[in-house]
Amino acid sequence: MPISGPQAHHQLIAAYNQAAAKLEQLRGQMGEIEKQRYQLEDDREDTLRKLAEHYLPDLTPESVQKTWAEIRPPMREILLRKEGRIRELQTQLANENEFREKLEAGLQDINERLDAAENRQEELSAQVETFLAEQPEFVDLSTSAGMAEVALQRAQDNLDEVSQDAARKLPAFDEDSLFVYLKERQFGTPAYTHRGFTRRMDRFVAKLVDYTQAKHDYDYLTNTPTAMQKIIAEDSAALETVMNEVQSERDRAANKFGLIDQIAAVESLVVERKAAVDHLGTQSAECESIQSALTEVESPRCEFYREAIDLFRQVLAGKQSSELRQEARQTPELTDDQIVASLRGIENQMDHSEQSCQRHQEDLEQGTEVYRALGRLIQRFRASGFDRQRSQFSDRFDLSAALGQVSRTSDVDALWDSLRRAQNWGHTSRGHVTGVATSPMTQILVNAMAHAAAGAMSEHARRAGQRNSRRRR
Repeated sequence: MPISGPQAHHQLIAAYNQAAAKLEQLRGQMGEIEKQRYQLEDDREDTLRKLAEHYLPDLTPESVQKTWAEIRPPMREILLRKEGRIRELQTQLANENEFREKLEAGLQDINERLDAAENRQEELSAQVETFLAEQPEFVDLSTSAGMAEVALQRAQDNLDEVSQDAARKLPAFDEDSLFVYLKERQFGTPAYTHRGFTRRMDRFVAKLVDYTQAKHDYDYLTNTPTAMQKIIAEDSAALETVMNEVQSERDRAANKFGLIDQIAAVESLVVERKAAVDHLGTQSAECESIQSALTEVESPRCEFYREAIDLFRQVLAGKQSSELRQEARQTPELTDDQIVASLRGIENQMDHSEQSCQRHQEDLEQGTEVYRALGRLIQRFRASGFDRQRSQFSDRFDLSAALGQVSRTSDVDALWDSLRRAQNWGHTSRGHVTGVATSPMTQILVNAMAHAAAGAMSEHARRAGQRNSRRRR
């Protein structure tokens, strides 16, 4: 069974929300890694303190503790500012998402009202078509339009045939020097004035090239297209005259059934829907911007982290592990060597933590890109009207499975291509919808004429209506 547009839209929204939830999960994991890193940094600080106590036995623990305590307040202040910024962004995101969901609900309401209005428009259109097809005057006009279309099409076909014939044959006349010679002398016309020997020789040449027949063919190929264009212009004017009367009949019937007002109501809802889609797109972009800001704050290279690292490095600038190892080797005791070895182990763990953090950051960045790509896809989905009730997707297309395979932006692009291929506009209440109609009124005109014209004239009447719609675009 085909999937309806609203069902597909709901699945896309669910995938969009799942992508946002995955970002939250990744940020939570990043937070755990940050905690581990802070703990390792605290362990490194404690190890350095132990090493300081070993090298400075004459200093009291109170004084050493005081020295290292100087770095803790600013570090905690930076962490508090980062956590405050995260809470601020999370609050903003919650508020913006709540507003976005209201806009989505509003769009759904517009879609439902538009579907109902279009269904009503189709009902009235069918009534107008039936009414017109039963009116003798409209039947006569439709038949006349079909006949005028036949005449016009025949004239156009003849013109095409003659024009192609002329393009193929005229060059041969122009390349025949004897024919050109006689034509330029105006042989065989009252304007030819030569006498005596010249006249006899020209007659001889004329018989030689069968000039009379050749000139007749030449004149036909040269003059007929112009004459036929005049006929086509007259036939077009005749068809337009009939079509103006046909359209007047249609407009009176449309007003009688209230179709004009209904079309205006549908057009108003279409405008309202476009505004809602644009507003929702702007709101979605705002949510995505906040998500990006959250990702940046959680990044191991965010502004807060860089500030903390700079401060920490200032304190430890003169206490690199290589220097500490060198000093430890110069003493006979093993205690400082053990402390330095412990320090090296902590730094190795910090390196592993950094690598893990980098992997999570890459996943977070990729997840953010997928989230934004899904947002753009949903906006294109809405802008195309694919979320409408009459929009359908082939049951051979498994949207849930396709969404489950999305892991990068290229997958989202491929998903959009698949959606477009699987999408079609489902059955409407109308029996026949033309492929060329550009407006409801044009469609009514074409269908009503086809139904009203008798027998073989039906298709010609339809083509007359289609030709009229193309001319008026």
